[in-house]
Amino acid sequence: MKDPASSVQPLLQDVPSPEMDAKRLGQVEVVDIQRRSRKHPELLLFKGTPGSKHSTAKSVLATVGNEAQAPWLDRAQGRIHLHYASKEHPELQALMAEPGAFVCYFWESADGTKSHAWLLRTR
Repeated sequence: MKDPASSVQPLLQDVPSPEMDAKRLGQVEVVDIQRRSRKHPELLLFKGTPGSKHSTAKSVLATVGNEAQAPWLDRAQGRIHLHYASKEHPELQALMAEPGAFVCYFWESADGTKSHAWLLRTR
């Protein structure tokens, strides 16, 4: 009887596909958030460390206001900027309560016209 595991073909290959060129898809930054800034308590500034070997961002700044704004990356300061309509937003409230429990992912399209950010709870 033939072992069923030996007939299973891998779905993913380690060879990159030319149509999936990473430079064309954009860039991802990851910040492992550790704490809120003590130096600037008036800001919703959260310090951290780059969350991957390719990341350069080290902090996340959340702003609150009525005007909708897409997330953006300040490469000079290594800071991801997030925008919320209200300080009462559940995601922002959770981040303020336990900053060390979050990782922030930021994606920007290769042409710089689109961006998205995610705050993910790690614990």
